[in-house]
Amino acid sequence: MSYKIAMYTRLSKEDKKQVKIESESIVNQKNLIKNFINNNDELIGSEVVSYSDDGYVGSNFERPAIKQLLEDARKGKIDCIIVKDLSRFGRNYIEVNNYLDKVFPFLNVRFIAINDNYDSKNNKYSTTDLDVSFKNILYSYYSKDLSLKVKTGLEIRAKQGNYISSYAPFGYKKNNETKRLEIDEETAPIVKMIFDLALKNNNYSEICKVLNDMKIPTKSEFKVKNDIRKEYTKKMSNKIWKRNDVRIILNNEVYIGNTITFKQKRLKCGSSKIIKNNDVLIVENTHEPIISKEIFQRIKPKIRLRNPNMTPKNIFAYKLKCGHCGYSLKYIYLYKDKNVIDKKYYCFSSKETDSIYCDSIKLLERELKQIIFESLKKEILLYLEENNKIKDKNKINNEIKKLEKNYKDLISSRRLLYEDYISEKITKEDYLKIKKEKEVLINEIKDKIEVLNNKSLEDEEIQEEIQIFKKYLKEEKLNKGMLDIFVNKIYIYDENKIKIEWKFKKY
Repeated sequence: MSYKIAMYTRLSKEDKKQVKIESESIVNQKNLIKNFINNNDELIGSEVVSYSDDGYVGSNFERPAIKQLLEDARKGKIDCIIVKDLSRFGRNYIEVNNYLDKVFPFLNVRFIAINDNYDSKNNKYSTTDLDVSFKNILYSYYSKDLSLKVKTGLEIRAKQGNYISSYAPFGYKKNNETKRLEIDEETAPIVKMIFDLALKNNNYSEICKVLNDMKIPTKSEFKVKNDIRKEYTKKMSNKIWKRNDVRIILNNEVYIGNTITFKQKRLKCGSSKIIKNNDVLIVENTHEPIISKEIFQRIKPKIRLRNPNMTPKNIFAYKLKCGHCGYSLKYIYLYKDKNVIDKKYYCFSSKETDSIYCDSIKLLERELKQIIFESLKKEILLYLEENNKIKDKNKINNEIKKLEKNYKDLISSRRLLYEDYISEKITKEDYLKIKKEKEVLINEIKDKIEVLNNKSLEDEEIQEEIQIFKKYLKEEKLNKGMLDIFVNKIYIYDENKIKIEWKFKKY
């Protein structure tokens, strides 16, 4: 019997955030299922359709791909569903069992969960088997309980005054035994200097200018030096003090001995108390302060908190960077007769450091748009020219079908060979010799099928990309949609030299 197989894979947001084993990825789930099909005499050669939900929880069935899969099953477009394990299909015990015990049998759909060793054909469409039911209960309980346990655990640790973040704030170090913050003698004086400068009515930029002129190491430089953040690049380790670095320090109550986590009602915890304040959890007196509360309160009225929602997103938002210091470029409007005629981008670091390179960056938006647009059109044409050489998908599918037929014929002939041996039509020596030859051929064909299947999957992804590229090739001017899809970052250097970091894989 040839099946119409639905290959279902799922990856939740929690899976992405946590350190997961490689087999949890969408690609590896697909490879596991493909290998299972190719090694199953009953399934190999069947038509396979892929359904994937990336970034959806399994506690309910409100997922685009699973909805489409179930709809196709009802319409008779598929008659076999294969998943890595039951948790990929769903974590709600009642709903999963309802589908396995009632819905799929009614629709005459076979269901296979590979790692759970569950096959509805062998289980006679019943999940009353203790092992399967127990696993479903565990998946359901795990999904509902995990989030609560994590939040509760963090809340308890926060109430105890423990610092739960991975990295200590600048000016402190984290004691791994007590889980408390301790003053870092190397960086705490820099924090004190920043508050002293603020007390003297220096604004953020002026404070940065003083720090950079004095060659005071930045937060990232200390992290690189102390091997706290290995992933910082050499470029990042040379970054200068910026307004946002100073703003974060001057707004942080950690420097008066408080630990800030998340929202909570007013509670008392020993000598410390917890108070609700603007959706954050503030646990007072958890560690030694670097500055006094009096100084913090004197500075606070001077601090102008920036509301990120107040800043309009222009076409180059979050993409335009200074190639020398790595920071986002600012812009000013250019007017003529009280009308805006253009924007001029520049590096604000020139106000915070004496870098002649940063100061030399001055670029008009209309010029930048034209350069980026022409570069993007050129890259799109080169990409399409290169990837149009992809082998025709129909040819690959025909090759796969031909190999699958050969594979089935070899499996059948191997079975007949055994029958000949049992009926004493051939000797044992001949049987073993021919059997070995057939198995070598079978394994070779399986390897070829796997290679072609992977090639077909890669080509499908490239074909999807090609359609996107063709769509934007028709555009007559640069727009934000094009930048968001194709461009990761744009670096501007002195003399307005430009380097574009593309999102797509280079041809």
